[in-house]
Amino acid sequence: MTDQKKTSAGGAALQDFISRLDVEILGVASLAEWKGTRLEETALRLLPQSRSVVVLAMEIYPEILNLTSPGRVMGEASLNDLLDRNSEYLNSRLTRSAYDVAKASRKLGLKSLPLPASGCPMDARFLKAVFSYKHAGQAAGMGEIGWHSLLITPDFGSRVRLSCCLTEAKLEPTRPVKVDFECKECGLCVKSCPSGAIIEPKDGESYDINKFACSSYRGAAGGCAECMRVCPAGR
Repeated sequence: MTDQKKTSAGGAALQDFISRLDVEILGVASLAEWKGTRLEETALRLLPQSRSVVVLAMEIYPEILNLTSPGRVMGEASLNDLLDRNSEYLNSRLTRSAYDVAKASRKLGLKSLPLPASGCPMDARFLKAVFSYKHAGQAAGMGEIGWHSLLITPDFGSRVRLSCCLTEAKLEPTRPVKVDFECKECGLCVKSCPSGAIIEPKDGESYDINKFACSSYRGAAGGCAECMRVCPAGR
């Protein structure tokens, strides 16, 4: 069997497998549709044989997120810890699913690289991960990136955790979904950001955020999720 036939035949089998994964949102981006973009460049740098990106998402419960606050008193019980534990649980589920996709792909004789929901390598000089899950999610039609630089999905807004899997399989890309929300008519994340890191973007740009101010504040405050908490997007 030629490599082209193998990736196509394997893609059909893998497509069926991923459709049955226990995640809340599933998206597929075909790199053939994103030639010359940073998405293709970073994917091929990690796995030169990449043809598709599988993106997996699970919901962060609003009941937990609504208990968070951007600050803590030394020694006082912090409800932000509930969000941390929730994120750890979701990360473990999503990472396992990414590895399940990779395992299924490799069983079909196709190269694959699972990327964990937490701990993706990052260039500390620019606070830039080696692969952007949110941009992959947008390319996979799962939603759109908002002013707070988070992926906004139709059902859960920005309250999602993500993981990815790069694969040599030729998969059918998922079609874009409509996000019925306009950041320019809201702006709550800009007004509510305690570090002042979120700025209204210039025309033609999706977001403008000072990642160093955001990271420094989160470290000093013991965590912060205000932009996600106040975002009214989602059903």
